[in-house]
Amino acid sequence: SKMNFEEQYRVVVAKVFNNWSALRLAVENGMGGKDGHKVAIEIMDYMYQYCIGNQNIALSELVDVLEEIMDQEFDTVCDDGSIPELCSCLLNLLHLCRQGKINEIEVELQKLPNKSEWLRPDAQIAYAAKNPDDTSSSEGESETDESMEVDTPSETAQSKTVQQPDPEGWVTVKTRRKK
Repeated sequence: SKMNFEEQYRVVVAKVFNNWSALRLAVENGMGGKDGHKVAIEIMDYMYQYCIGNQNIALSELVDVLEEIMDQEFDTVCDDGSIPELCSCLLNLLHLCRQGKINEIEVELQKLPNKSEWLRPDAQIAYAAKNPDDTSSSEGESETDESMEVDTPSETAQSKTVQQPDPEGWVTVKTRRKK
């Protein structure tokens, strides 16, 4: 039985998002709070709905949508170029799905690293900070301190630090550390 276009595209979107390490890092570093994992899944679903629900989406439009979501939900600015890359991939695969080009879709998906599917409600996330479900407070505390120290550099890179409006009134976001 051939999957219909929407089912096919849902599989594709999941594969692309499961391979997006910036999102996973944001979740594991607690940038989205204790519901970060759930929020990440909602973002994936939202982007899927957005892509199939709109015609002729421009790449810049999709990039803006995802950047804004990451900023709002995870207080995270990805200056690693991963958002345009991911959005371009989503749009490319959307066209292929609409045209039913199964073989070409397979070829594109093969290019992605085969990371584990963590964007499922039942997936276990290794949070960098103490796990909210962890009830043993005494040993949990010391673990938290250690992992916080280790994670500071990457967290600094992920969080926004300086906002400067530039002459045209746009707010440009700078982070302390460039990759």
